[in-house]
Amino acid sequence: MVLGTIPGTSRYMSGYVKIIQNKEASIMEEAVHYGILSLLPAIIALGLAIWSKRVIESLLAGILSASLIIDIATEGFTHAILYAIPNLFSKIVGHPADSEAGLEGIGILSGTSLPKIFIVVLLLGAFIKLLDKSGGAMAFGDWLTKKVKGEQGAQTATGIMGSLLFTSAYFSSLATGAVFRPIYDKLKISREKLAFILDSTSAPINTLVPVSGWVAYMTVLMEENIPSVENGIVGLFKTIPYNFYNIFMLVFVFLIANKVIKDYGPMKKAEKKAKKGEVDYSEFETGSTDEAKDGTVADMLWPLGVSIVTLVVLGLWNFTLASVPFFKGLGVSSIPLGSRDILILSFSLGLIVAFIKFVSSGLMEADEFLDIAEDGTKSAIIGGMIIVLAVTLGGLLQADAPEGLGAAKYVESLVAGNIAPAILPTAVFIIGAFMGFSMGTSFGVWAIMMPIALPIVLATGGNPFLAAAAVLSGGTFGDHCSPISDTTIMSSIGAGCDHMKHVNTQLPYALTVASVSAVAFLIAGLL
Repeated sequence: MVLGTIPGTSRYMSGYVKIIQNKEASIMEEAVHYGILSLLPAIIALGLAIWSKRVIESLLAGILSASLIIDIATEGFTHAILYAIPNLFSKIVGHPADSEAGLEGIGILSGTSLPKIFIVVLLLGAFIKLLDKSGGAMAFGDWLTKKVKGEQGAQTATGIMGSLLFTSAYFSSLATGAVFRPIYDKLKISREKLAFILDSTSAPINTLVPVSGWVAYMTVLMEENIPSVENGIVGLFKTIPYNFYNIFMLVFVFLIANKVIKDYGPMKKAEKKAKKGEVDYSEFETGSTDEAKDGTVADMLWPLGVSIVTLVVLGLWNFTLASVPFFKGLGVSSIPLGSRDILILSFSLGLIVAFIKFVSSGLMEADEFLDIAEDGTKSAIIGGMIIVLAVTLGGLLQADAPEGLGAAKYVESLVAGNIAPAILPTAVFIIGAFMGFSMGTSFGVWAIMMPIALPIVLATGGNPFLAAAAVLSGGTFGDHCSPISDTTIMSSIGAGCDHMKHVNTQLPYALTVASVSAVAFLIAGLL
């Protein structure tokens, strides 16, 4: 049931229109959040996920609690109970954005983003299964295993490849995972370790490198919130020395990979189980249980190479070249493709190349190729469902009441005017990290915290680039390790391991780096 068809929602809609009108008139009387209750669904979803290890059910519980809070406030307790289940799924299905009514739109119908993410995951499932079944992935793994020189070499190579694919956090995790999964299995390294390295070289590197797929969004934030910044890319360069969490996390990855820092906590246990062969990842396999074909390294490199080259070329063109004033002056314009479209195109071209190569060489029949691809999409459906639910919950937390919970505005009300200038960078980092972990998004945290933190810093004569870096670092922490973050989910999918095991093994490492980063921000703020 789509929002707006439920009895009584006409009053719901008109009430929201009134809020928007009052906003425009700067006389808003209605609350745009529900106080501490605004954070309750995030607490429920995170708590249940960590306790039960069941992600889908935990996300559904979070969305249900959000729906109940909103409906009790707008329609009353009885209505909320009677329509609890229809409202739950109406939030997931959502509705189109309505600019006239001021409705942002939440759920699958809010735009093309969620359906396109789901398509990306399905294409990934087909792609990985075909590479596995062809024998190309195994052949490439055998070849690469001889080159990487054992466990430390494999883990270091994973970190390098993940860092180099900086044009997309999704593709970094998915492509690197596809390459190294068979290598880790052969060397008896846990897939939880693979997921950690994938995750730690996707979101952090995208935040650090001013030519990543996130550059367009970050440059806008720089230009809108720091008056002295006319070129957003130049502004981003100035944040890099202070972007402590992302820098430290990348360093930490290579220290762990080379055993300069020994594994500890849940990761140590996961590694011991992998060494003893006490692990079973068959549930997460996209490949067939049948014996793979006798493929070659080229059967892996051609499809994957075309996908990577397509992504890098289009990503750099759209998100870097087309946004640099010099290239704008030369008439270089962006291609009308968003980041999701580029991912879909990259995987689709990889599949087309795989079809031509496998069928023309006699490795597979056309019907067999299509059957394997179809089975691969089936194996990826659960991952797609998790992403849809996670993004839905994140949207409910971010949107203002009564359409959403207004969690962002609630945190903003707690922060404003309550932070001393000297400790502002540390406080901004910690608050941003908490928000990012709760909402599973870096972009949402950045959009909320930049307009709050930077005016305070500028008013007190502080360093705006230090504060901006604290915002970027805090948001990335959440995007990196929250169980409801799409990039965290993608890392679990790319590594082929249980999502909550990935979260639990990674979290102590992320908290270690976050603690060191908080101290660094404190020192920088005091200086």
